[in-house]
Amino acid sequence: MAWQKLATKTLTSSSDTIQPDSAFTSKIFNTILTHIINTGGDFRTYYRLGNTTIDTGSNYSQRYNTNGGGDLTNTSLNGMMDWNTTESVQSFNVAYIINISAQEKLGMTWKIGSNTAGAGNAPNRLEVVGKWANTSNQFNILNQTDAVDPKAGSADTDSNLTILGTD
Repeated sequence: MAWQKLATKTLTSSSDTIQPDSAFTSKIFNTILTHIINTGGDFRTYYRLGNTTIDTGSNYSQRYNTNGGGDLTNTSLNGMMDWNTTESVQSFNVAYIINISAQEKLGMTWKIGSNTAGAGNAPNRLEVVGKWANTSNQFNILNQTDAVDPKAGSADTDSNLTILGTD
């Protein structure tokens, strides 16, 4: 079975959330690509999953490291795969999430943030493993949001979230 684009959303104005306009057909293997152009303040991004509605309950947990540092964990969150540094320019994220209805949804993500402009400043990186503890059904909606830990920045015009999937 080939990979297919399940959903995409490109912002036409700034927002704290990027979410496709409608639900998509659930697939077992999912790749999520996100490019955030920041409006200028700190913007921390989380994924939230759902079936019919986005789950904003404390049903997510994660293990992560920033810039190669030691592992940290967060449990009972209302979103997963957070950027844990101040990122006020742009970031690019690649995530993989398994989506089997009777199993917790496990995911891995890698994110790079531009940090301060110029070749004299190295980019930031984040590595995360996380899970959504839902074992009732597959997700068919997903968003990336700053609403978990609202900061001064937002995702600006032309920021994009794309979801690919296959069985």
